[in-house]
Amino acid sequence: MTVPTSRFAIKELGTATWPDFVRVMEKHNGVWNGCWCVAFHPRPNESTGTAEANRVYKEKLVRANQSHAALVYDGADIVGWCQFGPPAELPARLGGFRKLGASMPEWRITCFFVDRDRRKQGVSAAALAGALRLIAGRGGGTVDGYPTATRGKPYSSSFLWAGTESMFAAAGFRALGSLGTTKLVMRKVVRSRRER
Repeated sequence: MTVPTSRFAIKELGTATWPDFVRVMEKHNGVWNGCWCVAFHPRPNESTGTAEANRVYKEKLVRANQSHAALVYDGADIVGWCQFGPPAELPARLGGFRKLGASMPEWRITCFFVDRDRRKQGVSAAALAGALRLIAGRGGGTVDGYPTATRGKPYSSSFLWAGTESMFAAAGFRALGSLGTTKLVMRKVVRSRRER
């Protein structure tokens, strides 16, 4: 599925887009020490945690339709993405969330990545908008994000892997509470496309 957004196009991570995803991952050495965006997925028992093991695991998840992301394209190249999915697919780091006493969301937005050559060009915002449209196409529901509250302080963009509070607020998310000094839980209800 391709969703146009201003200058970018959004495509969902899947078997057809996997080769493009591999290309940008390899450019960035698997992202964050070879994570390959598996940190929020359940850990397989046989995982060694190496970049190669993470790549194999990610491909297995993608081919089984158990890994979702809104991929941001500029022409033929992916310039960033937003990972999303139900808590069953992305169960990691939910411990602190429970202290807020809120119900579990139907969807989680766990992380963003922007090509190092394309930062500060609106790629994360395009990825978030694309993820919300893809979620709406899958029936919608409550969606949680875990952005950083920068509080107007300078932050290296390479550390804003969860997005910013202001970006989520601009997309209609409201704060549910905090998970420490800088991490927030923000929520939005996304209507199904069928309800619109």
